[in-house]
Amino acid sequence: MDRLTPARPVALRHNDRWREYLLHVPPVLDARPRPLVIALHGGGSTPASVDRLTGMYALADREGFVLAVPRGIGGHWDDGRPDAPFRVRIGDVDDVGFLDALIDHVAGGGPINQGRVYVTGMSNGASMAGRLAVERAHRIAAIGQVAGTASPDVVAHGHPACPVPVLQIHGTADPLVPYEGGTVRGPLGRRRGVVLGVEAWLAFWVARNGATADPVVSSLGTDTTIRSWHGTSSGSDVIAYRIGAGGHTWPGGPQYLPSPLIGKTTRTFSASEVIWRFFADHQRG
Repeated sequence: MDRLTPARPVALRHNDRWREYLLHVPPVLDARPRPLVIALHGGGSTPASVDRLTGMYALADREGFVLAVPRGIGGHWDDGRPDAPFRVRIGDVDDVGFLDALIDHVAGGGPINQGRVYVTGMSNGASMAGRLAVERAHRIAAIGQVAGTASPDVVAHGHPACPVPVLQIHGTADPLVPYEGGTVRGPLGRRRGVVLGVEAWLAFWVARNGATADPVVSSLGTDTTIRSWHGTSSGSDVIAYRIGAGGHTWPGGPQYLPSPLIGKTTRTFSASEVIWRFFADHQRG
């Protein structure tokens, strides 16, 4: 795989549609299979926004992982919310199948460690990562979610084939994807379906992964509480960063819209760094 700066667009035919993703490969790689991180943009956004928000390209260069940043149809992912209005606009889209195909497509161009495929995202992208963890547990080594959980329908009808390590980062004052769950809203108030609350989503994975019932609790700075549930193996880990008064934002990233619209961005930690450390500690098999 050749690296172009900052990433090269790649076209992939899936279900009679041309789909696109950006591929970023670190400049110096040896022949060893490398981790693959798939980063999913938020609803109504684009792949180009991901690096501006997260700084993932520089992180990939430093840590030596391959980064794929796909584009959702109409700027959205079908994360399983049957009542989300974008489903009416974009029609029947198999995003789970597309991301399956993307993993194979990237692996066909260079050595990818299939036991180290990770998915992260924010908002709609985070919920799509949650759907993949439920429906493609056998392919995903871990997920890292920011400001998003999952559709209740995905959890009600999903049966993960194996444990999946889950890192969940969420602000308690998120005005768009409420910490308590319920109706998702756009920055201008438009309803976008319903999602699970953070506590219900964490309980699902703690039970599914067979992790400890009582978490280890610690604090970070003045606004962040960290809870860690561990099982008999690292593949059972569930970790939650709860940001007091945090908004619909990427910790450590830019304040991409005014705080009255999306809430405040914490500077206590970098979500990108925390997510990569979590990924680096987990692999399938």
